[in-house]
Amino acid sequence: MHDTRTLVLAALANDATLARHIHEVKVSGRRKTLGMTITPGDPGITVHVPADTPADLVIAALTKNRERIGAMLLKARRYVPDHPVKELVGGEGFLWLGRSARLRIVDNAEVPVSRQAHLWMLLSRDAVPLGGKPLIDWYIHEGGAWINQPDEAPYWWRMMGADRPMPAVVVTDIGRRRWGVHDGATDRIRLAWQTFQLPTQLVRHVLIHEFIHAMGISTHGPKFWRAFERGRIGAQQEVQQLNELGCRVWMGDTTVDTLGNSRSR
Repeated sequence: MHDTRTLVLAALANDATLARHIHEVKVSGRRKTLGMTITPGDPGITVHVPADTPADLVIAALTKNRERIGAMLLKARRYVPDHPVKELVGGEGFLWLGRSARLRIVDNAEVPVSRQAHLWMLLSRDAVPLGGKPLIDWYIHEGGAWINQPDEAPYWWRMMGADRPMPAVVVTDIGRRRWGVHDGATDRIRLAWQTFQLPTQLVRHVLIHEFIHAMGISTHGPKFWRAFERGRIGAQQEVQQLNELGCRVWMGDTTVDTLGNSRSR
């Protein structure tokens, strides 16, 4: 007996055009509807299929959405990632909520990383051999403190009219492919530390996106966007800004020329 994924892949093989643009097929028992995703830099579309969906229905849906598939591919190619590799030398720029600060290597620092007068990012000389990790840890700590201020996450949760307590919001390393994720099992939102390099309005955009998922809207359909526009006027326009800026934020890769070697996270 063949599983759903095998049957869909076999059916795709009969349509050369679709097969060329579909990179992966993922089957989930939790999904209710067919979905498609692509991240800039991906070789093609990932199709998300509810378990036990007949392969012919999947192919019919993909065929019907050829125009949408084309638009998704063009968008992904437009926003191909170009993430910088940072040199841990004086003068290197690091973003915090959209504002740039220059790196300054300091001796006898009390903490590995700190920010001074919105102009300087201070890095202890002792921390330089550790590459990007001390800076990532700083983003995680500072991002968590900032987003959980009373006038940030709690304020936006109230503004959305939710009728239950706010899910926990934490900042952590969730990889390079997502700005945030809501875990339904723990009712916890995890925001990527990289998000806090973006301008304030886009950090809030990511937060509200995950809040909507936390309110029980799992797919990015019309209901999702209606809720998003209620909580964030201009949400769809902000998506374009997020795509444009997001493909160029720092992801943690560094070179350490001061020691004559290099590190990559």
